[in-house]
Amino acid sequence: MSCSAAGNPPWSSSHSSARKLLELGYAMPLMDEAGAQTAPISGASTNKAGWLVAIVLFGLLWLELINQLKAEWWLNPQYNYGLIVPLLALYLFWKRWRNRPAPAPPAATGFPIALILFGATLFLLIRFLAEANPDWRLLSWLLGLAVVTISLSFLYLTGGRAWLRHFAFPFLFFLVAVPWPVRIEQVIIQDLMRAVTGLNVIFLQLAGVPALQHGNVIEVGSGFIGIEEACSGVRSLQATLMISIFLGELYFFNAIRRIALVIIGAALAFVCNVIRTAILVWVGTNRGITGIEAWHDPAGLTILIVCLFGLWLVSLVMLRGGDRPQIPPPPSTQNVPARLSSSLLIGLGMWLLLVEVSVQIWYRAHQIAASSRWAVHWPESENNYKPVPIAPEAESLLHFNEGGGAAWEGDDGHRWIMYFFKWLPGRTAARFVKVHRPDICLPASGRTMERNNGLRMIAVNGLNMPIRSYRFDDRGSPLHVFYCYWDARSSYESVAAAEAEDWSARGRIRAALQGRREIGAQILEIIVWGYQDDDEANAALARELGRLVRAG
Repeated sequence: MSCSAAGNPPWSSSHSSARKLLELGYAMPLMDEAGAQTAPISGASTNKAGWLVAIVLFGLLWLELINQLKAEWWLNPQYNYGLIVPLLALYLFWKRWRNRPAPAPPAATGFPIALILFGATLFLLIRFLAEANPDWRLLSWLLGLAVVTISLSFLYLTGGRAWLRHFAFPFLFFLVAVPWPVRIEQVIIQDLMRAVTGLNVIFLQLAGVPALQHGNVIEVGSGFIGIEEACSGVRSLQATLMISIFLGELYFFNAIRRIALVIIGAALAFVCNVIRTAILVWVGTNRGITGIEAWHDPAGLTILIVCLFGLWLVSLVMLRGGDRPQIPPPPSTQNVPARLSSSLLIGLGMWLLLVEVSVQIWYRAHQIAASSRWAVHWPESENNYKPVPIAPEAESLLHFNEGGGAAWEGDDGHRWIMYFFKWLPGRTAARFVKVHRPDICLPASGRTMERNNGLRMIAVNGLNMPIRSYRFDDRGSPLHVFYCYWDARSSYESVAAAEAEDWSARGRIRAALQGRREIGAQILEIIVWGYQDDDEANAALARELGRLVRAG
């Protein structure tokens, strides 16, 4: 009885304990729920930050590749289509992202990480060499493959084999914008130009117009009509190759249809260019050589539109015929990995920054002030002197800052032609001169090279000029061509001149080891007809150079 003296009922103590337990029981679920909500929010925030870092890092990596290729895209008409390739590749990636499969852990991590490390090491070598050799297409291909390999390896580590297989195409598609190796490109260009020229000669003869083929030049009654590189079909061939691959992915064609679309696109590009050149040759035959200029660009644009529109129609016919392509269904859930390899991303980012800083320090430490250049004195007082206009196609391709041509007749009656071009300092200075030398271009115009007499030094008014000499057969007449490429990176002695004009792999590596950037260049090309003896032609060249070249 005394137990109730406090005035509380006998069950009040147990009731209080029960109430506390009840409150605790309610509180625990609330705490669990709050914890369950807080953890995903924190994880989602970390995941978003990781993806943001990955996007920025790989965006910078791909921008470096675009920066390496942009000069070719802007300056070389054959690769103007490359300007839209990054946007098309990004669109294809976005389409595949909408239908991405569920990510899975990679079967192995050692090999993809090794590929990333190898690609990062290769990136250092490429950047080191490219700073001295921005025109070296081998480096463009190596950089493209390295960037694609690093990106695909990261995708594999993130989403497994399913993601690698699903996203590989948009990354590989970007490689269609990388310029072809020079040797392969020149062989294809020369073969296509000769084929197009031969077909046009046949068309003219069938139409009753007398015509003769001299290499890539057609001789008709009104003069000589040259089939240039733009008319060879390579430009349309490369553009249609890119478009056909893009359309095959856009419509999810199977492998057989994609290959068929590429073959049809190549054939269509060739046929369209034969039609274009046939129109231009017919105009030149009937209206003279000057009549071609008015038709050149409109015919080229019209034929290109017809070619691309025809390729699109072919793809629509393929889309309607046979089985419908299998389009992957959209994901039912947000198939995004919960975690990214932050340490790998941070390490890769720091490495790329270190590479760029190191390359700039190296070349700035070895940078030498440009040597004094030389200038030409145009021989306006010579017999039958006249300026030689530069074709608009050549001017748009070379992008020189100063230059021109002239023709005259020497004291002994021999005919001379001179071309002089100058490039101011810049990363793309003279990058296309190295693939448009006399030994590459003149055989395309019907001349046959008999001898390459190599490089020798000629003393001219206090200068030591590196001159390359070639002998050609110009339809039975001897033709001597003298070519000087002057790089402004160092003062010229015999060894330095030979090294600066060494465009082999060894010479390009030597330029990088010496820290020599391109800081401007100029070329002089002199052509003379009629000298049967090479020594006599060389002596005549020395006399002409003494009147043409001035130091400073």
